[in-house]
Amino acid sequence: MKIAVTKQFQDFVKGIGLSLNDILQKADIPNILWKEELQLSPTDYNKFLLELDHEITDDQLLAFSQVENYKAFMPPFFVALCAKDALICFKRFAIYKKLICPLIIEIEENETTISLRLSFDIPDSQMARFTLLSEQMALISLIRTGTGEAIKPVEVKAPYPYSSKLIDFVGIQPKIAESNVITFQKTDVLRPFVTQNNVMWEYLEPELKKRVAQLNIENSFINHVEKALFSAIPSAHFSRETIAKSLGVSVRTMQRKLNEQNTTYAQLVQKVQQLLAINYLKNNELATEEISCLVGYKDQASFSRAFKSWTGQTITEYKAAIN
Repeated sequence: MKIAVTKQFQDFVKGIGLSLNDILQKADIPNILWKEELQLSPTDYNKFLLELDHEITDDQLLAFSQVENYKAFMPPFFVALCAKDALICFKRFAIYKKLICPLIIEIEENETTISLRLSFDIPDSQMARFTLLSEQMALISLIRTGTGEAIKPVEVKAPYPYSSKLIDFVGIQPKIAESNVITFQKTDVLRPFVTQNNVMWEYLEPELKKRVAQLNIENSFINHVEKALFSAIPSAHFSRETIAKSLGVSVRTMQRKLNEQNTTYAQLVQKVQQLLAINYLKNNELATEEISCLVGYKDQASFSRAFKSWTGQTITEYKAAIN
C-alpha cells in the first residue's frame, strides 16, 4: 500500500515556509523530491505527518485548514462546496477526500445534530495533532464558506490541546477527550449553500466516481499483498513476517484481513509465483533453473511439479505452445 503526498500539498507546505527536505530527513524517509508525487508506505506516511506536526505552528495549521487555499485545485473541496447544504457537503467530502489522503469521516445524524468523527485508514496509527485539528478546522471552514455564515459547532473534542488561536477560530471552547468529534446543529447543517453549483457537480461526478472505484481496487488488502509479493519473491525474501512488516501490519492482522477477503497468504504466494513464472517463461533467454529461483523455489524439480499443478502442462509443453 502506498499513500500519495500530492504535488499541491508539497507546494503548500513550501508556501508556508516549511522545508520538505528537512521533514523527510528528520522522519528518516529517503529524499525522493525529484518525483512529481511522493509515494510513501503507510508507516512512512505516518512518520511524515508526525514530523510535520513537530514543525508546524498553529498559524500554519489554520492556513492548511482554510478552504479558499485548496478549493481551486483539490476536487474534494470543490465538489463539497457545490452541494446544496453542509450535510451533502460533508458526505461528498467523506467520499472524495480519500483521493488525496486515507481519511475516514464517520457521520452520525441525530434529530437535532450532525456529528463527525475522524480517523486514518492506516493500521495501528494515531492521527497527529496537526492532522486531526486541521481536518476539524477544514470541516468548519467548509460549512462557513458554503453558507457564507460564521457557523459555530456546538461541540468539539480531541485528545490534543487547542491554542487560543484555534479556539478563536472554532468560536467555542473545545474539550480534551480520548476520542474526537465535531458536532453542528442540524438547522445549521441544512442551511442552503451559496456556493451550490449543480452544473459543475454533474460535470465532475462521473470522473470522480471512476477514480474512487479505481482507488478501492488499488487499496484492497489483497492488492497490497500481491504488489509486495511481486517485488519480494524474486529476491527470495517473502516470509509472512517480511511482507507484513512492509505493509505496516502484524502477521496476525495480515492473516485476519486476508481471511476476511476469503483467501490466505499461501494462496496469494502461489498466484504470484504462477504469474511470475509465466512471464519469465516468455523470455527465452532465461533457463528453467534460473526461473525456479526467481519464483522462490530452491530446486527445479519442485518448481516443475508446481507449474504442472498450476497450468495442467509441463514447462516443456507450455514453452512449445507459446513459441
